Amino acid sequence: MPMLARYLLVSMFNIAAHQSVLFVLNKVMGWPGGWANACAALLVSIPAYFLSRNWVWEVDGDHDLRSQVVPFWIITIVGLVVSTAFAAAAEGAFGNGLPVNIASLFGYFVVWVGKFFLLDRLFASSDEPDSLKETV
Repeated sequence: MPMLARYLLVSMFNIAAHQSVLFVLNKVMGWPGGWANACAALLVSIPAYFLSRNWVWEVDGDHDLRSQVVPFWIITIVGLVVSTAFAAAAEGAFGNGLPVNIASLFGYFVVWVGKFFLLDRLFASSDEPDSLKETV
């Protein structure tokens, strides 16, 4: 399966997991949209890292803190901040529930493409300089 297809599948899993947790925390448990989104993003980012590293880019071995872990978490935090701002704004304008979920999705979409190219640089193997060639 091409790397881009694996990335899309992992992204779909992450979106489903994030949106489910967000909906439960915001609509069912009554948490404010921003806090619910931040919590959902942090919870889902843990399996997202491992799925991205191990399955999408097929990286084995030790986790390099400086060149893999820290940059992954930085882009995750950027996505969290953008989507949380969108979620909080939607809640203020439209109330909790579905509007918060839609706004959160839109916020994540804003950083999603850039995240692919960053992760490709982080996890691409050194013997394959352009791992995007596999996706074409």
